[in-house]
Amino acid sequence: MGCSEVLMLLLSLLSLTSCLSTVQNNDDIALAGMDIRLTILHTSDIHSRLIPYYFEPSFTDAALGLNPDNGPFGGIAKISSILKEQRSKAGRVLHVDSGDSFQGAIIFNEFDGEAEMRLLSEIGLNAAVLANHEFDNGARNLALQYGVEGQFSLLAANYDFETWDLPWATELEKMVMPSQIYDLDGLRVGVMGLANFSSLNSIYDESNSMGVIPLEPGDVIPAEAAKLRAQGADLVIVVSHMGLDDDQEQALQMADIDIFMGGHHHVAIDPPLVITNEETGKRIPVVHSGAFAKFVGRLDAVVRMEEDGAQVLSHDYTLFPVDNTVPEDPLVVDIVEEYSEELDVKFNTEQVLAYANEKLTRYGSDGGDSMLGNFAAEAMRFYPGVETEIALTNTLGIRADIPPGDITIDDLYNSMPFDNTITTMFLSGREVQELLDYVSSRSTERGCSSQAQIAGMTFDMVCDPDNARAENIVINNVPMDPNGTYELATNNYIANGGSGFEVLERNTTQSDTGISIRDVVKAAFIKHGELPQENICVEDNRINTIY
Repeated sequence: MGCSEVLMLLLSLLSLTSCLSTVQNNDDIALAGMDIRLTILHTSDIHSRLIPYYFEPSFTDAALGLNPDNGPFGGIAKISSILKEQRSKAGRVLHVDSGDSFQGAIIFNEFDGEAEMRLLSEIGLNAAVLANHEFDNGARNLALQYGVEGQFSLLAANYDFETWDLPWATELEKMVMPSQIYDLDGLRVGVMGLANFSSLNSIYDESNSMGVIPLEPGDVIPAEAAKLRAQGADLVIVVSHMGLDDDQEQALQMADIDIFMGGHHHVAIDPPLVITNEETGKRIPVVHSGAFAKFVGRLDAVVRMEEDGAQVLSHDYTLFPVDNTVPEDPLVVDIVEEYSEELDVKFNTEQVLAYANEKLTRYGSDGGDSMLGNFAAEAMRFYPGVETEIALTNTLGIRADIPPGDITIDDLYNSMPFDNTITTMFLSGREVQELLDYVSSRSTERGCSSQAQIAGMTFDMVCDPDNARAENIVINNVPMDPNGTYELATNNYIANGGSGFEVLERNTTQSDTGISIRDVVKAAFIKHGELPQENICVEDNRINTIY
């Protein structure tokens, strides 16, 4: 070895020693015994609301600070502005998102999630949990969009892709991590993703086949938390898309989690729930910051650094409304406008289809049938080429109310974002009974709020937790005949067993018409012009809730 090579080797060793010394010094920051602050910025269930939009805030929204006079609401440029301001007022900061950034506005229908991935990366998101609607255009599409635009960690500790011989599953296995550790000035925060479990049937459809093996959270959480602790994490945070009930249950039972940041149920809670863990006695904040880009949450935790880890001593929470009082980040506006201009040209998003004299609601006022549910089901049933005796569609296929005033193409896509088609099939009377019994059972589990909307029939939905059932079923003004045969129009998602509709999935007479339900509703808006009208787009007690 020549002198010059020896010199280079010595310099390299010296540089390496210097780097190791620096890392050691950083790790040894004297935090033991100190109380320090951690700030977690939180978004969830944005559902493609990257562009500001109008809607009528609910009573709960208004109580949480969303002033009805301050529309339009949402928009990623306003979210970015809030995030930048809050980062400037904090020290150790993480921004986490609880998933479902895809699906819910026309920008997703056209660009397949490219805009969401690009803009979430632009606003400095650190980590997001993988959620069910990220698969709405298929696993291959998810792998493509995240692979090109994603610059944040995509987490899911309870999804396993390893055993599937599918190219996109292989790519997702590389992309999706169970957890990540962030070093925030000496505070090492482990962030674990807990992906949706109960809605996995929405990604088992043939068009969305992804080959994921779901793992039980109770089996995954202790092992992943132990791994994070072994890797030096002082705190372990779960970013969840499991839903509020599951988050509370896990916070109660899982001993090694410090904070839950959750989503999926579209609720905002201020102040956060605090669950006392039954094993450790630790008080665990469970944070949900709402949906549809209406709020940004900020959790400030005071953390006591101890030799065996950190402990959350106290916390404070602020929910920031995303409304027209918030300035837009000009850098983000420029990116959004690229997509907006293309949408305006292709879809004429401001085209007026009809006029709403009042808010057209997607949920019934008493938990039964709704204005938009009845309107959509009737439109499906009578559409030329369909023309069935009865119709049924899932309530959650309608994602937003229609606000009063002009009903535009943009309103239509916000309310009905899914690219579902009409499927027809023949059901026996007994199968109709089973179908409506299932609707009653599923609705009872959700506070006796009907999970389906119907046309051509009426029934009593008995919300008995021990024996939920459908009674007094009448089809076209005649009591249902158990031995009769009835032709049904439904949507292809639940026809394939989505949301647990197994009675439809196993039917062998199915025929997918290929007719878009959104196009059918669009045609009905144009036909009627002004809504509601007598017997059209109104609640009429066709689903009579009995508590």
